[in-house]
Amino acid sequence: MQAQNAPRVSWIFPGASAAPNPSKLAGSEESDPGYVEVRKIGEISANKISSASGSGSRRCEMSPEEFAKFYPPLLDWIQTTLTASAHVAQTIASRGFSRLPLYFTEKTLASTKVVLVDPLPMPPLSSLGLMRFAEFERGNFDGITYIDTIFLKPTRSNNENIYFHELVHVIQWRLLGPDRFLLSYANGLECFGYRQSPLEAMAYDAETSFASSTTSFNVEKMVAEKLGL
Repeated sequence: MQAQNAPRVSWIFPGASAAPNPSKLAGSEESDPGYVEVRKIGEISANKISSASGSGSRRCEMSPEEFAKFYPPLLDWIQTTLTASAHVAQTIASRGFSRLPLYFTEKTLASTKVVLVDPLPMPPLSSLGLMRFAEFERGNFDGITYIDTIFLKPTRSNNENIYFHELVHVIQWRLLGPDRFLLSYANGLECFGYRQSPLEAMAYDAETSFASSTTSFNVEKMVAEKLGL
């Protein structure tokens, strides 16, 4: 997701090395997140912080039961959106950017697609009952990524920085899987807000490095390390 002019921690659902199965989330002690695990970019150690502000406070994370309820229809919506847009999608490689190949593999650039469209397809979170994400749903964004497809406003079609930012999300989707990515993203939004939500902060930090320096780095390796994978 790329907002217009935005900033920067990595947070993942506990036990990131194995993707959660929504059918097993409900009632699973191992999957019940009692804390948010934060890794601030550039730091080696991870700090566990309480997700509740005090005794008796409501946790900011989505419960396993709620996630298990909203995940299937949301994934169906994403798949329907991707199918409907497939005929106008282009590969990132076909866009001919000069710097992206220095940061992402040829396979990633050839398999990731972009669709130029305005307005962007935003997930129907409110209609799914997730009213607390209504502000995000109404957000003014330049781009949004679903699995391996980036949706960009046509006015931003030649902005290599935005492609870089969204490609970071493509790698996050790939490494975490749709279920873990969506759960992590939702929890990050609720706990920290959009601009400081950890998956976004990771993408913005990397984008800043890309925009301010010509020193290339392996983005896929960086994302895996920040996710603790």
